[in-house]
Amino acid sequence: MTTKADFSSEEWKTLMAAAPMAALAVTCASPSGPVGVMKEMFSMGMALAELIRKGSANPLLASMIADLKERATRAEPPPDLKDPEQGKQAALAHLKAVAEIVDRKAPGDAAEFKQWILNVAQRVAEAASEGGFFGIGGERVSEAEKLTLNQIAFNLGLPRV
Repeated sequence: MTTKADFSSEEWKTLMAAAPMAALAVTCASPSGPVGVMKEMFSMGMALAELIRKGSANPLLASMIADLKERATRAEPPPDLKDPEQGKQAALAHLKAVAEIVDRKAPGDAAEFKQWILNVAQRVAEAASEGGFFGIGGERVSEAEKLTLNQIAFNLGLPRV
């Protein structure tokens, strides 16, 4: 059974930032204006709220839920981001580090944890239409977001979306 105690404080901070970093990667892939960004970030927050509400039998996710309820660990944004592409690349590198940590320290819980992160990214990608006019028309998930979802899956060691 994997718990927070199995990780260093830096490793745990890295894991706790996984969902926000997945959301950042998707948002930076195809910026959809202020309203779209708000919808995408709201979607990530709702994914965390849903995880807390539903709970999880996965010990790693259960430990994350406990930490979220206690507000014990604060995720910090990557420093000195100059543009969306730099944000996306920083987020993808972060997710690769997440995969390495959970594969090494929580191999029995890693697959479900990584799939949850990918599901959050998918949810963010679907939160706001790309293109169109004032949110009318456009496509549900842009080609850039689809590419980024596949990059996230690759960095997490999961099959393509």
